[in-house]
Amino acid sequence: MEHGPVKDKSVNFPPVRLNLEAIPYEHEGSRMVLIRDHEGLYDEPLLMPVSMFIVATLLDGKSDTEAIQTRFSELTKGQTLKEDQILTIIDELDSHHLLENERSQNRRKSLQEEWGRLKIRPSSHAGDAYPIDRKGCLELFRDYFSGLQDGHSGGDHPRGLIIPHIDYRIGGHSIAKGIAALMPDGPADLYIILGVSHGPSKNMFTLTDKSFETPFGIVKTDTEAAQRLESLFGSDRLDGSMAHKNEHSIEFAVMALQYYHIQNRDYRILPLLTGSLHENMGDGSPSPVERQEVYEFIDALARLIHGHDGRICIIASVDLSHVGLKFGGENEINDETAESVRIADDQMLRQIEISDPEGFFKTFRADQNARNVDAVTAVYVLLHVMNRLDGQCDETRRVDRIDYQQWRESETGSMVSYASLALY
Repeated sequence: MEHGPVKDKSVNFPPVRLNLEAIPYEHEGSRMVLIRDHEGLYDEPLLMPVSMFIVATLLDGKSDTEAIQTRFSELTKGQTLKEDQILTIIDELDSHHLLENERSQNRRKSLQEEWGRLKIRPSSHAGDAYPIDRKGCLELFRDYFSGLQDGHSGGDHPRGLIIPHIDYRIGGHSIAKGIAALMPDGPADLYIILGVSHGPSKNMFTLTDKSFETPFGIVKTDTEAAQRLESLFGSDRLDGSMAHKNEHSIEFAVMALQYYHIQNRDYRILPLLTGSLHENMGDGSPSPVERQEVYEFIDALARLIHGHDGRICIIASVDLSHVGLKFGGENEINDETAESVRIADDQMLRQIEISDPEGFFKTFRADQNARNVDAVTAVYVLLHVMNRLDGQCDETRRVDRIDYQQWRESETGSMVSYASLALY
C-alpha cells in the first residue's frame, strides 16, 4: 500500500511491522501508548491514543475494515469505529513507516544503502541521552566519575567487565563505577564489547567493522581483529551490521571508555551484538553451548583472544531485570515485587561470581526468564570464553560486584535493575 487513504473497505490492510516496542504511557491525564521503532525506519518515538494502538494490533495482513470494526468492538466492550476513522488511523501509521508494505521496504532499502556507504558509525543518541557537544559531555561524565578511585583492584587489570547500558541519566554513575575498575592511563589494547541487540538482527551474533564517533571523537574498531573473527567463525554468520546503527548498548560503553581514557586513545574496540537464547530455556532444552553457532562463536572468540598480541578486556554492556507493565507484566511494581527481583538477581549474580556460565543460565530456566533479563547471551558468552582461556572453570577467579541498583518508572509501573562487576 502506498501512502494515502485506502478507499476500498474490502481490502486486506498490510500488517503492522514487527520489532516495534509498545510502552503504556500517561500523557496529560490520558492513557496513551508510546511506540519506539528499534529498526529505525521512523526515528522519533510516537505517542498514540489507545484506540489507534488497538487498530495497529489488529493489522495482521488478513483483515479488512469490517473485520477490524468487529474485533475492535469486542476488545473495547462495545465501542465502535467508523470506516473513515479506521482509514485515517491506517494512513497515519503508514506515514510513520509502521506498516510492512512497499513504502517501508523502500525506506529500509534506502537506509541500508546509506549505512553501507558510511566508514564511521555516527553518534545515535547525542542530544537525547547525552549532550551533542564535547563540552557538555565532559561536564556530564565528570559528574558521573566524580569521587571514584581509579582501578579498584590496586593494580590488577580486569579481563572482563559487566556494566549497564541503561540511559546515562539513570545509570550513569553505575556505568562509571564499572569503568573505573580499569586503569585510566593504561587501557587494554583491545576492548571486545558484547552488547545487546534490541532491534531486528539476522544472526545470533552481529559484527560491525565501522569505527564509532561520539562528541568525544572517534574510537577505532580493530579491523584486523574483525577480519580474524570472520575467518574463524564465518563472515555470513556475523552479517547484518546495520543492527548497530541505532543500538545504544555499545555506544554507551564506548562513551564511558572515551571519557575514562581521555588522555590515552591508544586502544581499539571490537563491537558485537548478541541475540536471544530464549529457545534454550524450556524444560528439557539443551544447554546453549550445545548449539553449534553458540559453541563455535565462543571457540572463535577464545581463539581470537588467545592469538592476539596485547591485553584484551571483554565488556558485557547489559542490563538485568525488566519487570512491570512496560515490559508485559500484569501488575505494577511494588516494594514486595522489587525485593523478589533483588533476590532473584542476587542468585544470578552469584553464579557470575563463581564463574559458572551453566549455573548462570540455569537460573532462568524455572520461569523462562520471566524477569526479562537482557544480559543472558552476552554474559553467558563472556563466562565461557574466560573459562576457555583458563582451560577450566576456575572457581578461585576473583569477581568484584561493584554496584547493584533498581530503577522504578512510576509513569509505567515498571522497573529495571542493573549492576557493574569486574572479573580478574
